[in-house]
Amino acid sequence: MNKHDELTGTFVLVHPHLMNDPEDRKNQVGIIATAELENDNVMVSFGKTGQSLFSADGLLVLRKSADIHFDAMKDHLLLETQDFKDLLRLALLAGSSLTKNRREAVEMARVNPTLMEYGMASLENELGLQQDQYMGR
Repeated sequence: MNKHDELTGTFVLVHPHLMNDPEDRKNQVGIIATAELENDNVMVSFGKTGQSLFSADGLLVLRKSADIHFDAMKDHLLLETQDFKDLLRLALLAGSSLTKNRREAVEMARVNPTLMEYGMASLENELGLQQDQYMGR
């Protein structure tokens, strides 16, 4: 299976600070319908409200469950107690094979900046497409 096929069905969050957002999809949760990575075209479905085209850097995806958990444990003294508990829950949901759980994880991150910081990464970063500008967490 190639990267394009693996991405289909992945939950994404449209970057909340997306600069070019003609269809006003900022901070909305969608599902990747198709991906042409060589052209940096990712079509995202938003259910009844249709589809929109994005670049990989305009979309956030869940990080690996183990990475979320590791970073939460590493920084537990820096985190508010509720954020720490929510991060552990987020890690569990992100690692689930159930679609509804993965969606819930993205929804949790969407409304909590700490969960977003620890739990989400740009699709571009996750695919290793970034042009060595800087490294995040």
